[in-house]
Parts: sequence; structure tokens; C-alpha cells
Amino acid sequence: MKMYSEWASMSPKTETLGADSILSKFSNQVSSEVVAQVAKQLYNAILTGGKSSPGEERQVKTHQDVVWCMEVLNQGLDSSSDPGHVKDCVWIYCDWLTSLLPIPKAGIPSVVVQDPVRYGPLILKGLFKIFSPRKDLAPEKQAVFCHRVLRTIQTVAAESVSLASSVWHSVLMFLLAICDSLLSPPCQPDDLGGQMCERLLSALFEVWLLACAKSFPSPPQWKTLNELCQKLRHRPELIDVWNRCIVGLIRKLLPNLYGPDFPVPTPGTGNVDQQIIVSAQMSEDSLIQSWYRILHCIGNPCDLVQPSLIAQTQTFLQYAFLSQEVVEPSQHPCLSALPRIFLKAIRTVAFVSDSFLGLKTSQIDSKSFSNSGVTSTKDITTLPPVRRPTKSFSGMPSPSFTSTRVPPSSPLLNFITSNNQQSTSPRLEHEIGSQAPEFKPTVALTLHHPLRPKCATLLHLVGEWLFEAAIVGCAAHLSSNKYGSTGNLRRPGSSNDRRVFMQTSASESDTPVTPPGLVIERFDLGRAEALGALCRIVCSKKTGEEIPSVYLARFCLAVQQALKSSEGRNSPEVVSCFLLNAADLFRLDLDGINMLLSPVIDTLELILYPNSPNKSSSFNSPEIRRSCIQILISLLPLPLHFQGLPVRDMSHTLQSRSFGQYWKKLWALICASILNEVDWNNILLLLGAIFSSSADFQALEQRGAPAFSVGMFGADSDSYSNHSLSTTDYSIPEEPSENGDSPMSSIQTHSGSYDSAGLVAMVAATTICQRLISAWKTEVTVTVAVLETLDGLARLSIHKKGSSEAQKVVKSLCELIIWQCSRPPPAHSKDLHSAIVAAFQCLGSWLSPALLNEPECLSVVLEVIELGISGSTSHCSTGQPQVFKHEKLCKPVSLRVRDAAETLLYIVVELVDYFPSVLGASHIGSLLNEETLAARCGSSVSPKDFRYFATESGTILSLLEEPLGNHQDPQPTVTLVLRNPRGRFVWTMQHRQLSRHSSALRGPPPNPGLPLPLTNDLPPIETTPRCFPEVCDLAPEFLVDKSIPSCETVVQDIEDFDILNRLVEQQTLYEKHEIERRALESNERKQCQPPLPCTDFQAARLILSHLGMVTFSGKSEGLPEEIVPLDSEEVFVDLNQIDSFACRNVDTAFLLYVRTGQSTSQEILGNLNSFDSLDEQFLPFVNSLGWKNKSKLGDKRTRYWADATYELKFVLPDDSYQELVESSIDSSTSSKSGTSGTPVESQTLIVWLECFEDSLNFPTGSLIRRLYSSHPVSEVSTNATVIFIHPLRSGLLRIKLVGPSSKWATAPPLLDGHILSKRAVGTVLRQAVLHNARKRRLLFDNHQSPFARRKQKLLEILSRHRSPFVHTSLFHHPNTKKEDIII
Repeated sequence: MKMYSEWASMSPKTETLGADSILSKFSNQVSSEVVAQVAKQLYNAILTGGKSSPGEERQVKTHQDVVWCMEVLNQGLDSSSDPGHVKDCVWIYCDWLTSLLPIPKAGIPSVVVQDPVRYGPLILKGLFKIFSPRKDLAPEKQAVFCHRVLRTIQTVAAESVSLASSVWHSVLMFLLAICDSLLSPPCQPDDLGGQMCERLLSALFEVWLLACAKSFPSPPQWKTLNELCQKLRHRPELIDVWNRCIVGLIRKLLPNLYGPDFPVPTPGTGNVDQQIIVSAQMSEDSLIQSWYRILHCIGNPCDLVQPSLIAQTQTFLQYAFLSQEVVEPSQHPCLSALPRIFLKAIRTVAFVSDSFLGLKTSQIDSKSFSNSGVTSTKDITTLPPVRRPTKSFSGMPSPSFTSTRVPPSSPLLNFITSNNQQSTSPRLEHEIGSQAPEFKPTVALTLHHPLRPKCATLLHLVGEWLFEAAIVGCAAHLSSNKYGSTGNLRRPGSSNDRRVFMQTSASESDTPVTPPGLVIERFDLGRAEALGALCRIVCSKKTGEEIPSVYLARFCLAVQQALKSSEGRNSPEVVSCFLLNAADLFRLDLDGINMLLSPVIDTLELILYPNSPNKSSSFNSPEIRRSCIQILISLLPLPLHFQGLPVRDMSHTLQSRSFGQYWKKLWALICASILNEVDWNNILLLLGAIFSSSADFQALEQRGAPAFSVGMFGADSDSYSNHSLSTTDYSIPEEPSENGDSPMSSIQTHSGSYDSAGLVAMVAATTICQRLISAWKTEVTVTVAVLETLDGLARLSIHKKGSSEAQKVVKSLCELIIWQCSRPPPAHSKDLHSAIVAAFQCLGSWLSPALLNEPECLSVVLEVIELGISGSTSHCSTGQPQVFKHEKLCKPVSLRVRDAAETLLYIVVELVDYFPSVLGASHIGSLLNEETLAARCGSSVSPKDFRYFATESGTILSLLEEPLGNHQDPQPTVTLVLRNPRGRFVWTMQHRQLSRHSSALRGPPPNPGLPLPLTNDLPPIETTPRCFPEVCDLAPEFLVDKSIPSCETVVQDIEDFDILNRLVEQQTLYEKHEIERRALESNERKQCQPPLPCTDFQAARLILSHLGMVTFSGKSEGLPEEIVPLDSEEVFVDLNQIDSFACRNVDTAFLLYVRTGQSTSQEILGNLNSFDSLDEQFLPFVNSLGWKNKSKLGDKRTRYWADATYELKFVLPDDSYQELVESSIDSSTSSKSGTSGTPVESQTLIVWLECFEDSLNFPTGSLIRRLYSSHPVSEVSTNATVIFIHPLRSGLLRIKLVGPSSKWATAPPLLDGHILSKRAVGTVLRQAVLHNARKRRLLFDNHQSPFARRKQKLLEILSRHRSPFVHTSLFHHPNTKKEDIII
């Protein structure tokens, strides 16, 4: 009203409307006869279109004739006239009003048609009488006549081309007058005002908007409208129509202010008729002025909380003076609807703020209010629900309520309450309805639009109303003394009174001045909507935007009052609205927001702890708990980040607290929530919170920071916590496991020693495992998320010591795999097999040397591996024969499960305690191959000199029998190159008589030489070689000597005998020639010389024999398998191809930097051309992701990270990266991407944002197409995951996650809205990239792991280059031809 303070109101003039008639001075009989005849003739003239009967002439031709006829018609509309004449008079006047249209109806007097501006206001004065209540007409019948008049006025206002300003003035004043006459009195049952209320107000506002477009109303008219609306605030229909008018204006206003791309709110029901259509002729200036003035026409909505203020009108005073039941005006029963009216008004104000923020909310049109408001006279006296029994001041019983849970499928929380059917007034007993309204808190369904105005602008507009409405009935509202002596607000249960009342003077303070049962708690619904709207406004703060401190202070006060319990309990509606809209409250750089830390944590404890005292059943809704968990996640980094920094508390307590003292309370909340949560989405949030908090804690501990000093986490901090881990007031039910241990037992056991990050993470891991086995294993999505969390905890190296908790985790994972594999066939699906594969992967991460040294743990792991490979275990049930492993038929659950089990077996045998190797984590196997080894032996050796063998299981051996050139002493040397599904490995072995150490000590044996010969030469002694001594010739022969027959006597095959004779003859001739050759030589004797050392060895057979792969006895019983030789001339080419296959899963993520306002790919990639002008925090962040490795795409633009099974590359591309990628694609890349069964590589972008709002305009599609240009166009940007990182002024990092819509896309460890510290961001992001890649692979049941791809290729080489095995080939050089080998 301040904008019209200098203008006079036109309200007194509206009371003088109405025209008198000269016929009123005559008797009713005379006047009735005159009215009947005149009205009949005029009505017939209109029906005939102005055509007179033969011999009859028209009588109404002059101005005097029209005036006389109007006096007759006015008498017919008078309440004292015959009701039968009313219809004709109304129809005549309505038709005459069409003279204001471009084409009036026929039959209207020509004088009226020629000068409609003169007669239009006179007609309206006459029609005013039809809106006066009549006793001779039923309200329903009179309402028909009123509808006809209103419809005609609306038609004239809409279709007229150019009406004079005087006519517009008369039309508006007419509508104001009839609304004032019928609607300003208190609501009465079955009166004309109750039936016509919504129709009258709709006509008023629709015509008013048309006037704003064609002839803008004057300030006195606007002031009159404001005064009328404030007099009618006891009518719920006023707020309904006002809301529809605001909706229509907002829909028209937003495109004009912010452009056509700004989102325009639509009615929630999709019914366009629920809004008032704004004329397209309205100019932009008129639109802005009309919207702003109509927004303020009802005054301050918070006035609705004061019944005495609403009842301070002449009509209420008159009713109280004439009524015997109502002593004070504010006692009228219709004021019981004020809480609902207040709710509707605040929702409209909230709708205005949400529309300017570009939000789509759940409540935006008047139809949504009808569920919680009253739209008819019959319902306006229904008492709003109350949440707990309240004693009325007047002594009458207060209505009670019952709460009903909403189905879980509902996207919003519904508070459904019901009234009892006790009446507060005997006269209105039949009008009190038993059905209670349904309250739905308004929640934002979309993101804030980047073109939205600043928060301060919206708070300037509606902040005063929302701030006051948010503290209605609170101590802060009472202490403000805004209303002075005109009224006091008291909450039920206060020391003064238990009901809302207004007092007119100090002497009348004991007089009840409100309707019975109206208490301040009934206004909590509107208060909740106001607080929710404030939260949405504050949480829409942009990067770098400043909110005035006075607004932040009032907002913090409103939140503190909302979360402050009254008599030990909170208002469920207020708390729920706050939680549902304040998820981002602690994710923004809001000054002083940490003052709310204590009341917010107390509220989270109230909701998340089970069996909390004074806990409302509505807090058990999954949506409410989800909002609590999101706020809890945003609070978790604060204690470890700020540590000993004191927290300013709004409670003005003498004891000061630091941030670190809240850590125990927050961690206890996480543990309690994970034990009791049943909603899958909430469980995923909690799992992500556990991992990120554990990673942050470990990073802090590794830096040597005294995180748990006495000043932060000492014993004195328990005095501040009502829910510490050692002593908790709330009873947390313990769910026993199969071994009798409870999940919380370990927490309570170690509650006094929470000084180790490893212990905290290990307790969390065991708790998660027990919940997984007992409650979560049937849900695949949660199972995969839990496994991902456990995998991340294992990568924190918390299991290296092999504690009993780590053994419990390993056994739980094995138990999970056994349960999943043993499920019946109908339960087996792709998702189940994906979960089994994920369990094997997680189990591999948890294995450590200390765990494998435990016989029981090793036995369980090997049993699970056997189950995965063969589909069954060797342990059989009682009574069944035991089947050995080599005798079983392999029937695995699936090929993917078998590959995962074989990979785990490889990890157990080869990687545990052997990774990383001397080459570092960048390489699994050796960098040497046949070419490099041959080069070390000299030019005479080539890869063809290797012996190539293969096993049926997919292992290829390359054996080189040449020394590598670095040994001076010749020894039998074998160099072995082994290729298996896990990589390429090289060993060099020598067969030595002594060890290297012993050989070095003794040295080579000295040459003693030969003795000197004698001086005299003795004659040579000729001897004949004999087979037996000479004495044998003297022995006599016996028959036994002839027991061995001669060859001639036993020969049966003449051919074989001839061959033998031929060989003997050849040998005889050879010996004869040798004797003759020696006889021809000189008789001079030569000295014997020692033979030269052997330098050519065939030692391959020795190593193969030692490995059990070959036997020379011809028997291979009991051997694992026999080797197969390969063709050495062609196999080397295929071996080079298999070496290009990756041994681990390799994934690439791109790091980008976005400056403020950038939205094109070229600008974003150009930022990384130089690192000098970037944020100083960016490069340390990049370095936290991995290390530089020149052998892997290596320069300063790449960070590399790897473990035993995965490789990650973080690339910083510049604007020339596309050409670099296209020119560096080699055969290995094409072979990997073209492998059958391999899905598209996961596409991950990590984006550093200077301005958080730039994430809304980020060009994901163009960047993915450019960075992943080697992928097919149809597969690009379909599964991209973008992780936005925005640094906050507090030093923390805010995360926004945008990814593909899949059932596993929102699983931990990184979630949208996460707040991370700089210490933990590298660990969490690496795990997030790994998670994204693993989930992408699990979605494809035909995906082949690197283990499976290499094994398949090895088997292909075996089948292609197989050759027959000959044992004697091991005794010759590999290049010896087969025909040269003598058998």
C-alpha cells in the first residue's frame, strides 16, 4: 500500500452504485404491471431483431425514451419487484451492453447504439441490483442471472476495439462494487456470495488484466483494488484466483525479460484453463507494472496469521454486533480457514521465486492447492489439521489427527492428516468435513537456469514475506514486536497460552478472540513452504555472487528456528521442507552457514537414528532420509578439513566447539544409517560417503597430521555428543550374523581407539560385508555398489597386515560368490553373472601375502576359484564319492565367470607380493623379446634359432640355447621367453657344476701338464685287441656255452639278417682300412692333448624335462600336459601381434580446464596450450592423479597410474590433440579396438571449472567426438561420463557428475554433489574412473577381458603352427633339417 499512499481510494464511490426508479413511488401492483408490459415489448423487439409488427411502430427513439425505459427496467431488477420480471430485465440490459461491441445485436434502440459510451455506465448501475441478495429468489437461480451479466461484461471487455476510458472506469468500478457487496461479509452457508465468489473474482481479475492492456487503470483504481483484496483475504477463492492471475502474468513476463529460451512454468496438471490468459495486446511496460501491482494487491501474506487483523473490517464488526454466538469479529468460524489460505498465499509467493529461478517444481498452479485448500463454502469452515492434541483456550476439545504413509513410488513426501468430526459450533456441525487436506512440500525437479536473476534480487522482491512467514509463531517472530499492541503470537505449550489469539487491549487479554481450535501449529504448513522457498533461493547462488549479510543472517535465523525443537519435538512439515530443499546448502560458499552445523546435525540424528524420541513417522520416508544423507555427505569433509577451527554457534553457549569434534558424530551417523537403511538409492549414497571419508582420513594420517589430538577428538569431545560411539542415547538394533557377531559390535569394541584410518575403514568394510550377506545380496545393483566400495577400501592398503577383519571380508566375499553360483537356474541372468565377476575382481583386490599365509583363508579362496573354473568344488556332500580336480567335468556358470576365476588364480600365484616388479607398476612382464635377445647374442643368431613350444592350455615357450654374450665361460645356457594370458616373461638359466659364488672362489683348475718322456726310446709294443682275456681260450667248452644260439640258427627274416651281415661287413672293411692307414703313417709317436671345451649345447631338453613337459621314457602318466612344437619360421610374426595385446584393462580419461564463460570446444582445448595462466590449484590436482611415465604416451601432458590389473592414463589435450591421436594410431590400437566382443572404450572427461554454472553449457558432444575420434561416429557420446570439479573458497572441491542413464551409473564411489578435500580427490577420482570403466564392461556379457583375448589368440597360434613332436630333435640345433637327422 506504500506505493498508493499519496492517492485517495475510490471505495466510498463504489457504495453509491445502483439506480433508483420513479416507479418505486407507486404500489407494487402498478409498478409490476408497467414493468411487465415494457419489458415484454423490449424483449420481443430484441428477439425479432428490431422488426415491428404491421401497424406497430417503435416507440424508443429519443434519449428521454431510453431514460424512461431504463427506470422501468431498474424497477424490475429491484428486490421488491416480481421475481418473474427479473429475467427479462437482465436479458434486455445484457443485450443493450453489446452496443459497446463493434457489431451490436439487432433490436437495440438506435439511440443506445449511437451513443454507447453514454448509456453503458447507466446500464451497469442498473445491473448492480441483481447482485443484491433477494429473499424471493433462491441463490442458485439468482446466480444464473449474475453469471449472464458477468459473461456479457467479459465479452464486451475482450472483444471491444476501443472503449472510452470512462467506460473502462465504470466497468472496473462496477466489478469492484459487486465484489465488495457480496464477498466482504463473513462467509455464510448457502449465501449468494459463497456461490458466486470464485466467479466474481475471476471476472474481476480477467477484466482488470484486459483493462491493463487497453486502458491502464489509474492509481486510485489500483488502490481501491488493493483495499478490496485485503478485505476479502478471509475468502480462499481470492488466493486461488490471485494465483491463477500470477501464473498467467509470469508465463508472459519471463520470455520478455530473459528471452525465449528461459523456461516458462506450466501448470502442474497440464490444464491451461487453470490460468488467466493475458492479452497479447499488453505492452511490456504494462505487463511489468500489472504483474508487480497484482503481486502486492493482497498485501503481506503473513497478515493471514493474525485473525484479528483480518477481521478488522466493517462487515465483520457488523456481524459480531448482530450475532449472539460471536462476541469478537475474530471469532467468526470462517477464520478457521486462515491456515489454508496462508498456505496457498505462501505457495504462490514461492511459485514466483521458483519461476524466476527457472525451476520446475511440484506445486505451481491453483489446482495443486485444491488438494490442501478449500474451494467451496461447504468446506471453508473445515478446521485445518493439527499434529498433536492441543488444549483450546475456550475449553472446547481440539481436533486430533492421524498420519498416513505415502507409497514409496511417490516422488514427494505426502503428509496426510485427518480431522475428527467434532464441531466447534452447533450451527455449523453439518458443515465440518472429516477429510483432511493433503500436504505436499514443494520440491525443485530441475536445475537452476543460468540466466536466472541474482539471489539478492529475488530476496528484495519476496524476501520480506518469506523471511517473516518462515518464523511465524517462533520466539524470533514474537520478539520482533512487529504488530505492537495489536496482537501476540504464542505457540501451544508456551508459558502464556496454548492457542493463537489477538488481543485488542490489555484489559481484554483473557477473552478468547479466535475461532475455537485455531492454534499456531496450523500455520506450520505455510511456514514450511516459506522456508523451502528460501532454501531454493539461497541454494541458487552463483559462483562469485554475493548475498547481502542481512539476508544470510535472517535465513540462518529462520533455519535455526525451524530446526529448534519445541517441547522436545520439531514440526515435521517445516523440517521436511527444509531438508528436501537444502541439499546444496553446505556445498556453496555461503558466509556464516557453518553456524547451522550444530542444529543441522541434531536434526540428522533425529531422523537417521532409529527409535529416536519424539520422531515423527513422516521422517521414515525414503525421500526425507535421502535428503538427510545428502546433507550428511556435504558435512563429512568439514571436520577433517578445518580440524581445530572453532565453530560459531547461534545458541550462544559458553562452551566452544571445533569442527573436529563433530567427526565422531558424523561417522556414527554413517554407521547407524548403513545398518538401518532399506532404500537402495540411499544405500548407494552411504557407500560413497564411506569410501570418500575413509580416503580423506587415510590421506590426512599419511601426512603425519595429528588428526585425533585431544583438542579435536579427545575424550572431552564426548561431552558435546549425545550420540558418541561409546555411549549413545538411541538404541540401535543389532542384526546378528550367522556366526553370532553383530555389525556394531566391532564398532563399539574399537570406539575408544578411532585413531587409525585403517581401523575406521576396516570396521566399515566388515560392517558392509555383514549387511551384504544378510540383507543386500539379493539386489544386484546394491551388490555391485558394495563390491565397488570394498574394492576402493582395499586399494587404500588397509588389508596389508592381514588382520582378522580382513579375513572376515575375504570370507564374506567367498561366501557371496558361492551363494550366487548356487542359485537355481531361473535366477541366473546377465546381471547376476556381472555381479559374480565383480565379486571375483573385488576378492583379487583384497588378497595380500599375510592373508594367503593363513591356511584357512587360502583354502577358501582356492575353493572359490575351483568353483568359478569348473562349476563345482571337490568337497562333496556326505555319502557322495569324492571327485578329484583333474577328473571333473568343467561346467562353469558362464565363460565370463570362468575367465574371472582364472584371473584370480593368476593373481594368487603370480602377483600377490610380486607386484610391482623391478620395472615398476607400469609393466607387468618383461620388455625383452626374441629380437632383443638375439641381438645380444650377435649377428649369427636370429629369432629362427629359438625353439618354440606350446601347451594346450595356452602358453607359448621360446627357448634359446645360445649364451647371451655376456658370459666368458661357456656353460649350458637356456633363455626362456614365456607368453601366457597374463603377459610376456623372460628367464635365463645355466647348468653349472658349481654355483656362481663357488666358481668365483676356486677359479679355473690349473693345467698340471704331462710328465717328461724317458731319454731312451723303447720299441713299440704291438698288441692285438681282444674281447676277452687269453685265459678264456684255455677254458673247456660246456653245453651251457652253447645256450645262446648263433644268428644263423635263429634267423627267420632273411632281409633283417642280410642287413646285419651288411653292417658287419662294412664295419670290418672300415677297421681294415683304418689299420692300413695307421701302418702307412710314421712310427713317430705324438703327445696326447686334452679336448677343447664344448661350446655347443642342446640344453632345452633339460629345462623341459625339469618342467615336467617332456619325458624320454615314452611314458607321460601323471604329467600335467605334453608340449607341442611350433614352426619357428612363421610363428614369430604372430607372436609380435600377441605382444601388442594389453595385459591389463587400459582406460583413458581426459583432463580439461574451463575458464569462466567458455562454452565451445576450441576455447576449452586452447586453455591447455600453456599451463602458466591456469589456476594454481590445477596442476597439483593433476599430479595427484598419477605419475609421469615417458614410456606410456609420455610427456608432461600425461599422468599414468597402474596396479596389478588396471592401467589409467590421464591426458591433458590441447587444441592440436585430434591430429596427434589420428597420427599415432598403430596396429596395436586397431587390433584392440577391432577385437570381437569388446565394447566401446568408456569415455570419461574430468573438467576443472572456474565457474560452477558453466557445467550447464559444457559442449560434451563436440569434445567427445574430437577426443575419441578413432571411435565410430555412432558410438561417440553415447556413454560419456563427465566429472566436473569446482574449487570452493574454503579449499574444498565440489563435484558434479553427469553420466549416461543406466542402472549402475549412480553407484559409488563418486556421486553427484560430493564435497572432497584436496588430499582425497586423486584417490576418489581414480576409483571413480575405474568404476566407470568396470561398469561399462559389466554391461556387456560378450565382453572379453585381456586375459581371455590373449588366451584365445595363443590358442589360435597353437592351432595354426602346430607340428609333430620328435624327441630326437632336442639333440640337434633348431635349424637342422629333418632329413639330416639320423634315427
